[in-house]
Amino acid sequence: MDIKNSLKNEKDLLTKDTNKTFNLSVIFATIILFIYCYFGSFSFFEKTFTNCPNSDYYKIIYHNFMPFVLFFLLGLLYTKFVIKKSPKDFGLNLRNKKFTFTILIIACGVIPLIALSTLLDNQMISTYPLVKFDACSWWQILLYFLSYLTYYIGWEYLFRGILFFGTKEKLGALSTILLTTLISALIHTSIAGFGKPMIETLSAIPAGLIFGYFAYKSDNIFTSLGCHVLVGFLTDLFIFLII
Repeated sequence: MDIKNSLKNEKDLLTKDTNKTFNLSVIFATIILFIYCYFGSFSFFEKTFTNCPNSDYYKIIYHNFMPFVLFFLLGLLYTKFVIKKSPKDFGLNLRNKKFTFTILIIACGVIPLIALSTLLDNQMISTYPLVKFDACSWWQILLYFLSYLTYYIGWEYLFRGILFFGTKEKLGALSTILLTTLISALIHTSIAGFGKPMIETLSAIPAGLIFGYFAYKSDNIFTSLGCHVLVGFLTDLFIFLII
């Protein structure tokens, strides 16, 4: 009986003043990122689909679609059926249209310059585009960019949606921005099996801070999503067209 009461007291101390949405959002993100790192990688596809023709191409498509399935689709199920809230409460809204559209207009002028700067880094040039456009048919290029778009949708809904809006009330906006930036930057390293160029890993830190701030100010994920998509698409296109 003493042990039972002791365990109950420990549980009460651990759960005291905690927020259900915060706890569940952190648990969801932890589990889903674990699945992504082990089952969403290029190496998992290669080991699992050994007889897949054109494996070098389809492993990229697979990798790009996985965040959409894991982060976005399962994220929608999580918000609706686990914590029973609307996805609008996690950034799928346009509550602050003026800020969102203002930032996206500015981004259309600034982000092309950022994408052009990647041409100065040999690692970025050798890494991107992930598929070789000159060896692809038009539909393969189209599918690649479609998968790229879904990749960013999933990524933003997890980091600037579920994690940001799910933990902001408990941690405060600044701490939440720092937390999501930390996790996002780590995923951009070889730790998760998705080795990225060093400059991309470093840039994930200021990008995470800026995108988190956009989520805070706009109260949605579409501001950061638009910027993220522009960076990715233009980086690929510039490297392909210019180099």
